[in-house]
Amino acid sequence: MSVHREILRHVLLLGLSCNKVHEVLRISRGKVQDCMHRAQTASLCWELIESLPNDQLEQMLFPERQPQESPAYQPDWEKVLAELQRRGVKLRLLYEERRDSGTYTMSYSQFCRQFRTWAKSRELDMRQEHKAGEKLFVDFAGMTVRITDPVTGETESAQIFVATFGASNYTYFEGIPSQKLKLWIAAHINAFKFFGGLPKFVVPDNLKSAIVSAEKFDPILNRTYQRFAEHYKIGILPARARRPKDKAKVEKGVQNTEYRALAKLRDRTFFSYEELNRELALLMKETNNEPFQKLSGSRASWFAEVDRPALRSLPKEDFEFEEWLVGVRVPRDYHINLFNHFYSVPYKLVDQIVDVRFTQHAVEIIHNNGRAASHVRSWAEGGKTTAPEHLAPTHALYHGLTSEYFIEKAALIGPSTTIVVKTLLSSKMYPQLSYGECFGIVKTLKSSFGVEEVELACSQAIRLQSIGYRVIKGILKAGVRNLPEQITLRLGDIPHENLRGSKQYQ
Repeated sequence: MSVHREILRHVLLLGLSCNKVHEVLRISRGKVQDCMHRAQTASLCWELIESLPNDQLEQMLFPERQPQESPAYQPDWEKVLAELQRRGVKLRLLYEERRDSGTYTMSYSQFCRQFRTWAKSRELDMRQEHKAGEKLFVDFAGMTVRITDPVTGETESAQIFVATFGASNYTYFEGIPSQKLKLWIAAHINAFKFFGGLPKFVVPDNLKSAIVSAEKFDPILNRTYQRFAEHYKIGILPARARRPKDKAKVEKGVQNTEYRALAKLRDRTFFSYEELNRELALLMKETNNEPFQKLSGSRASWFAEVDRPALRSLPKEDFEFEEWLVGVRVPRDYHINLFNHFYSVPYKLVDQIVDVRFTQHAVEIIHNNGRAASHVRSWAEGGKTTAPEHLAPTHALYHGLTSEYFIEKAALIGPSTTIVVKTLLSSKMYPQLSYGECFGIVKTLKSSFGVEEVELACSQAIRLQSIGYRVIKGILKAGVRNLPEQITLRLGDIPHENLRGSKQYQ
């Protein structure tokens, strides 16, 4: 209508002839004459034309144009799209099913064309605004680099980790052996150190090292990755599944990394990851300093001016990689098995469900979101680490039994008891074989008869030159203060229910 309006303005307002309008506006004579004929038929003057909107002017100039009638039947495109998500379903199959039902006679090409038009109309692109230092996009490149073992000649594929800032496009990349969780987090830490600060959010893809469940609106993060984010006080904003536009920055960063760096290494042979990453560091500097084609400056200059001042400082300590065992039931001996080493938990947690968090140096047992136990990591296979406060009261009596322990307890009773205990410990091939007798003297007899009585009984046993738990117990039961000072070696003279005496042989 803008063209028709110009024709009418030149003729009706400026008073030009149709031929002159043809020369001025470079419009065919036939079109100029047709426009003027329609205006005359509709009895239009310039004052009226000037006040009319384009749609009303079109109706008056072209009254024969009728709106196209929509087809009698329009497919439910939402349902068609849902059916396409199912495995093996194609547009051809959906078209044939609807055609055979007799609901419409649209051709297959019309069906496909209308579906694509509808799909394009619903998938509008939202232009993203990237604030300074706000989002760091991370992903792995599709290309890999071969690493050759110099001894065996075996090769493996190095995965290329890529991190790109949203505002400046400043990019970091490095080669790592795999996409496993430990290496994934280590690459993040290296990227943070390279940038010299922390962003507000990290935007990863939906790989298993980061996301346990890729829910559309509430994704579940890997527990270690969540703890990593808490340590650095950053947020994790996973991209939606099959939505590469959510992380378009890193997609472009990956593309730049592949053709500006990795493609240059396609014929190179590397024998270690250190050698590969030294070369990648040079290419990374070259990529970040290359001038933009449509903007002034480079990635490096934009990062220094825009992103770098907005970054938060790094913490004093790096995140220590941790792993988890979730849903572990505490056994009856209240010791958790972790790689064939056993760590104690409080005995009251027997049969309870706990989670185990372990790092290179520490092991923590978590119960009801609280720390129930903590141990230094041990690598002794088959060994155990027990905290005394975790023991049940009856077990605590027997915990930590050593020769030094019994000698220390005997010294608290008296010198004679110390001599008895030392004699018992040295009387057998292994001191552990005498632990039972020593325990009975320094614990059981002491609690039953008292310190003074046990010390006197031990002194009598030494005089008898018959040192043993049974002898000392017999002396205590007979009454150690009632025994004569010069006692003989005849045990038959000591009254005892298990000793028959000389009268039994008369």
